[in-house]
Amino acid sequence: MNTYDVMFLMLTVLVLVLGSALVGVIGFGLARWAGAAVPDAVSRAAIALAGELTTGMALLGLLITAIK
Repeated sequence: MNTYDVMFLMLTVLVLVLGSALVGVIGFGLARWAGAAVPDAVSRAAIALAGELTTGMALLGLLITAIK
């Protein structure tokens, strides 16, 4: 793995984390809009963020193995 591959992988993970954070914020907003209390909304946002991050990392792992 050369420097370009490592840099591409780091940027991909960064975009994945930022996208997951966006999903978490959207989940928080939707939970608050539905009338949930703040602690419940934070819990729902954390679940949405963790689900998106787990799915993205699994897909990234499949992509890396497919490329090699």
